[in-house]
Amino acid sequence: MAMRGLKSAVSPMTLRELVDTGVVTTGAAIRFDDDGQGLVGIVLVGSDELFLGTARGNEPRYFTSIDGLVSAFQDCGINDFKLDARGFVSRGKQASARRGFGRSPQGKLGV
Repeated sequence: MAMRGLKSAVSPMTLRELVDTGVVTTGAAIRFDDDGQGLVGIVLVGSDELFLGTARGNEPRYFTSIDGLVSAFQDCGINDFKLDARGFVSRGKQASARRGFGRSPQGKLGV
C-alpha cells in the first residue's frame, strides 16, 4: 500500500467527472509514497482521501517525476495542490550521488 491509511483509488476519468461536478475543490496533494515506490497523487473527496489511480482506478498510480504527476492532475482539472517533498530525491541528485559529485541524497557535500 502506497500510503498508510488510504485504501481507495480513483481513475483519472472518474476524478475529472468529480472535479467537473464540484465534488473535488480543495485538498489535492503530491506525496512521496511510504514504501519508496514513487510519487502519488492524493485527492480529498468529501471526507475521504483517495489515490489518483491507474486508468482502471483499481491501484494507485506511481510517478517517477513531479512533472508527470502535475500533468496528470492538470488533465483532471486540478491546478492547485500541496507538495510534500519529504523523502523525494530528484533524478539529478541521484545521478550526482552515483558519480560522487555534489551533495548526497542526505544533503552531505562531497559524498
